[in-house]
Amino acid sequence: MKKTKIVITGGAGFVGSQLGHQLHKQGHQVVLIDNMSFGHLDNLVVDNETFGQLVVQDIRSTAKKNSVFNNLERHFEDVDTVFHLAGISALPVCQTNPQEAFEINTAAVGNVLEISRRMGVRRVIFSSTSAVYENNTSDFLSEKEEVNPDLVYAQSKKFAESICGAFSKNYGMDIIIARFFNLYGAHQDFKRQSPPFTSYLARELAADRAPKIYNMSDVKRDYVYVDDCLALLQIMMNAPKKYKADIFNIGSGIGYSVPQIYKLICEISGKKISPTEGKPESFWDMYTDLYTGPHPLNSSRISKEVFKSAVANTQKTFEEFAWKATCPMERGLETVYQYAVERR
Repeated sequence: MKKTKIVITGGAGFVGSQLGHQLHKQGHQVVLIDNMSFGHLDNLVVDNETFGQLVVQDIRSTAKKNSVFNNLERHFEDVDTVFHLAGISALPVCQTNPQEAFEINTAAVGNVLEISRRMGVRRVIFSSTSAVYENNTSDFLSEKEEVNPDLVYAQSKKFAESICGAFSKNYGMDIIIARFFNLYGAHQDFKRQSPPFTSYLARELAADRAPKIYNMSDVKRDYVYVDDCLALLQIMMNAPKKYKADIFNIGSGIGYSVPQIYKLICEISGKKISPTEGKPESFWDMYTDLYTGPHPLNSSRISKEVFKSAVANTQKTFEEFAWKATCPMERGLETVYQYAVERR
């Protein structure tokens, strides 16, 4: 494999840091760009060694004079591949602050693509989300389906996908859009206000607390372990053909309900703690700004989100990259739980 220079935005985050570590071990020059809003320095130390070049900078940075941000462009010189992973992913956080969500998840994508265009980057891999399917009802969600999301997070990502398509069409840029389903694994930020579901369960059980669960139905969602995702991202980076903002699902193709996941993680932890059950419509109640003023958020929309089914059709991804997720849910959850125990 040719050793190249690679930029990873969101490089101190969950996926970016682990991807950066693997590419560094392979001999690539890795530049990790992160404004540290959601990134963590301890993600950048593995086996007591650091890796890559950390650039603490905002992806909204431009080359304009008098900009409040510093210029990003100099870090893209001689770069072969850009993994654009930076963004705000917590749904209620995006809903509470739509301006920042669209600035970071949408407008900044245009900024990263424009810099990549000017600097001659060979390929950009953009991390989108299965949330764009939030109003679709297929049993197995396919990239061919039309998507019409209405929550801020999913909309910001859908519009970003359109920007990728425009840059590919108008400039001939090589771009891949990766729609991540529920990505999980160790190193996720389980201490934040809205942690990923599996990490939240692990955190509560590790502390001998009863987690609050808002969906005890048999509705299923797709969970893909981070190591499987990292393997696919590297296959995408090295694929020989040129892509035109082609969209690929990153998922396991297997659905798990909340009760199934909770049963598994209880068995792994050895804890016999019954969860408390919350009302689905009150899932975002801690974000009080959403319910103030004359136009509060419709609580039925939250219930719909709680009971959303989302399982990936991964046929297109398999046919293109000969990739399938291989990590069993039990093994993945064990790493999540052990990580929470070590850092409780």
